[in-house]
Amino acid sequence: MSLQGREGNHNNNPLDKDESNAFLDFQNSDFEKITGLKPEQVAKSDDSEIIDAERAHKLQEAIDQENSSAYEDLDDFVYRQNKKRARTSGKRHHHRHRSPSKLSPGHKGSKIRKNHKHKHHFHKHHRRRMKRWQKIAVGIIAALLALIVVAISLLVLMINSGKNSLLDKEGLNIDAPKNAKTVDNGEYIIYKGNKYKYNDNITSILCMGIDKDTLNKVDGEVGAGGDADSIFIIALDLSTGKSKLINISRDTMTDIGIYSTDGSYIGERKAQLALAYAYGNGKETSCHNELVAVRQLLYNIPINSYLALEMQGIGEINDAMGGVKVVSPETIGEFKKGKSYTLRGSMAQSFVRSRSHATVQGNSLRMERQKSYIESFSSSLFNKTKSDIMSPLNIYNVASKYICTDIDANKVSYFSYTAVRGGYNGFEIKTVPGKTKAGKKYAEFYVDEDKCFEMFLDVYYTKVGKVE
Repeated sequence: MSLQGREGNHNNNPLDKDESNAFLDFQNSDFEKITGLKPEQVAKSDDSEIIDAERAHKLQEAIDQENSSAYEDLDDFVYRQNKKRARTSGKRHHHRHRSPSKLSPGHKGSKIRKNHKHKHHFHKHHRRRMKRWQKIAVGIIAALLALIVVAISLLVLMINSGKNSLLDKEGLNIDAPKNAKTVDNGEYIIYKGNKYKYNDNITSILCMGIDKDTLNKVDGEVGAGGDADSIFIIALDLSTGKSKLINISRDTMTDIGIYSTDGSYIGERKAQLALAYAYGNGKETSCHNELVAVRQLLYNIPINSYLALEMQGIGEINDAMGGVKVVSPETIGEFKKGKSYTLRGSMAQSFVRSRSHATVQGNSLRMERQKSYIESFSSSLFNKTKSDIMSPLNIYNVASKYICTDIDANKVSYFSYTAVRGGYNGFEIKTVPGKTKAGKKYAEFYVDEDKCFEMFLDVYYTKVGKVE
């Protein structure tokens, strides 16, 4: 129903006009709908004033209803516009109803429907959902990170545990020669007017290369464990990462423990150091017997670890390193003096194991080849460890079926950590001094006691002053 005037007065409220003029603006059909009376009926009525008042009242109600409907439409339009802005901006909002009096000058300010409720509209931020493959990828990355954290934690624990076991010096009880004096079981040594202090940061590892091809006899007793054909000690300073290697001749004449085949201790006798390994089970008891003999030879120095490697495993371990480059110090077999070789497989075993029996110096020359091999092997292993700290453990796993050792994964981890931290400058290799003589059957090496003790002090002690 249109309540606007026919003369184009679209913005004027009909009640602002003269009441008589306002009535003229409505057609008869509109008049009848509003008042319920036909024009001719009104004209005939005697109560024209009452009818005119009633018509005016109903007309006002119709105008108010139309205005109220228009305000609601405008209010809804404002809400829709605000909702559209919220979607584009992504921000939370609510709309306000404007006062009807501000929307139209003809509004009286109080005629809005009572059942209209003022509502606030809130809109949440919409987060983009992850696809299934993205969730899987995030899960895998999280799992890998967790594994890395666990691995690093375990490695730290292994390193700390390894350090503690390597620096255990409960057995320090140095048995110095007669021309030296020990203080506090060897914590200090006085020798030729100088005072020396034991280096608490050094750990010693006895390394043995084992040949099990033959049985050994000493005065009728049979040793079935094999020979320790190569014997050396690695003295590693854990505070600096520097190491010294003490090379000991297998032919060194010293006191060794003799055991029967059933493991019963018989006693000690002077024999080649290599034979100490023979009197045992070829594993732990043989290693222990060799370790005791070496300790006695070197003034009862604490030896914290041992490792015995069967020579048959050298080729496989060598190949796990990708081959080892050496220069032969002598001509023997397929090797020529001064020539370079990249050892692989059986060549590596032949290089470190073979020796000439034509001269009593055969073992001394072999020790020079072993020295060359150890230096090259250690350098290669260090380079691998720099790029992968687990390399020593990998080599250890390859060698495990050929070795007998009390070096566990904790010690290996600490060795790796020390090597990477301190860098690698090679071994300072020292050889126990002495002379080789021809024995009744075999070559015999006799230690020069004074020179040997001075070498011992140089490796394990630090000079701290003079004694008056």
